[in-house]
Amino acid sequence: MSITNILQAPERSDPLRTILGELNGVPTVGNNELTDARDHPITLELTNRFANVRDPHADEKALWVQAKRAVLAILRVQPSKDLVESLMQAVTEEHEIVWDTILEEMEIEQYRQNRRMPSTTAADAAYRLEDIRS
Repeated sequence: MSITNILQAPERSDPLRTILGELNGVPTVGNNELTDARDHPITLELTNRFANVRDPHADEKALWVQAKRAVLAILRVQPSKDLVESLMQAVTEEHEIVWDTILEEMEIEQYRQNRRMPSTTAADAAYRLEDIRS
C-alpha cells in the first residue's frame, strides 16, 4: 500500500483504506487509465458489503413484537377496558371461532413475511422498501 493511501486513510479499520487497496491505490495524473477515463463514460456499481451487519438485539425485538401482536389479538377477541379485564372474561364458543380465524390470519402473514426475505445476491444488494420494513 502506498504512502498516499495511508495519508488518506490512516487507520487500518478505515473502509476507505480497504476500498483504495482493492483499487490498487489512488490514480495519478500521468496514468493512462486516468486519461482514458476522461474520454469515456464511467459506470460505477455500488454494493454495500457492510449491510449484512446483524442487530444483536434482533431476537429480543422479534419476541417483543410477537408478544404485542398476541396481546392485540386477545383484545380483538375479548375487547374490554383493559388487558386484565379482557383476560379474566370467560371464553365462549364464539371467542374460540374468532381466535382460530385470527391465528389463521397470523400464519398467512408469517408465510408472506418469509417469502419476501431480503435478497442476498450481489446484484440485488441494493436497499428495497420491503427489506427496510421487515
